[in-house]
Amino acid sequence: MFSPEWLRDTAAKVGYVQRNRKIDPVTFFWVVVLGFGVGVQRTLASLRRAYETASAETLVPSSFYDRFNKGLIAFLKECLAHGIVDLANHASLTLSDKLKGFKDLVVADGTIIRLHDKLAEQFPGARGKAELKIHTAIGITGNTKSIAIYSGKTADIKTMRIGSWVKDNILLFDLGYFKYELFSRIRGNGGYFVSRLKQSANPTIVSVLRVHQGNTIDLAGKKLKDMLPRLKREVIDIEVEVSFKGRASKAKKTEKDGTFEVYHPKGDTPKVKETFRLVGVRDKESKTYHLYLTNITPEQLPAEDVALLYRARWSIELVFKELKRLYQLDVISSGAPTVIESLVLVAMLTLVVSHRLLNQMRLWAPEKSTRFTPLRWAESFYAIAPVMMGRVLKTAGIDEDPLLLIVYFMGEGVDPNVNRERLLSPWVKAANSQGFDTID
Repeated sequence: MFSPEWLRDTAAKVGYVQRNRKIDPVTFFWVVVLGFGVGVQRTLASLRRAYETASAETLVPSSFYDRFNKGLIAFLKECLAHGIVDLANHASLTLSDKLKGFKDLVVADGTIIRLHDKLAEQFPGARGKAELKIHTAIGITGNTKSIAIYSGKTADIKTMRIGSWVKDNILLFDLGYFKYELFSRIRGNGGYFVSRLKQSANPTIVSVLRVHQGNTIDLAGKKLKDMLPRLKREVIDIEVEVSFKGRASKAKKTEKDGTFEVYHPKGDTPKVKETFRLVGVRDKESKTYHLYLTNITPEQLPAEDVALLYRARWSIELVFKELKRLYQLDVISSGAPTVIESLVLVAMLTLVVSHRLLNQMRLWAPEKSTRFTPLRWAESFYAIAPVMMGRVLKTAGIDEDPLLLIVYFMGEGVDPNVNRERLLSPWVKAANSQGFDTID
């Protein structure tokens, strides 16, 4: 996934490593991803010691801390993009026959991380002084993964980028992303979505998609909120019309057919109307409806399955739980912006590496594929990460040497203050080496 050659070439390409120094990008990468990333070393000091142990290099603390700079961020971003592509090429799950014709099921969501107050200017928060928001769009089968970092004050809807990548994918959203214009753009790019209906929404009913026996109420042309209290059916499956402000466009004319678009000043944009499918499933206890908006047709998925499909959104919560509980993404106390961004990217890389290995295990044991549950896997990965780091470095040609431990203790175990008075100095002295080799 990350060969030594690729890591060194990428580090040089982005300018993180300009000439041979004590910091080797291969050793550094795996120490942070399989060390800091899984919470083994939770401070930069302990991370520096871990690097010294693996590399047999003694580093001045300030020199090591200076490596957390914009060059490292560029390097880690390249690594994350590369890892996501590799992960997508080794998918271990496929959609069931119920979702035949779709490419993937993508869950979009964000999580907030509290930061040191001194970072309030760089990462202003919505609830706290300084916060960072991580937006993810993760495909259930592993074919799609997108990760981006924003300030905590950024609205969820502004973190969602829609483009050609959504074609034939189903996107699941919580109410933080509810916006008709967003849904319209997904449809325009050949994609599909399922979202809970916002409580304040009151679309107009156009037609009924599921015929019910007996005396039925004529719903066409009525407002949803006016009709909901009168409905007794267990499942609602209707087509509704919504309206929203369109985007302003500059005036232009096409000579071939004479069509033109009129520029509308800001605040005077025209209303756009679209129809979507609305599904409601009656809750047996509360006797109220859980309402979902989608553009998936009844032929593609029955109403009951639309409601059931939305539950898959919980999978993103498991990812955030993995990041925070095991990879301790929300335990970063530094006040340096470059350190914060670097270590967030490291946590994401740890997640990608973990899921790449999970995919491989599923491919090796397909009969147990669904039993490799996310959190159980994460616990297993967390426990073995230090052992894996040693083996990965050995495979990369960075072999373990018993002398490394001696070099490490000589560098870290000795007080650098040569002339400091010690408590026991008047009472003890060095013993005779008695034939043992000494180290200068």
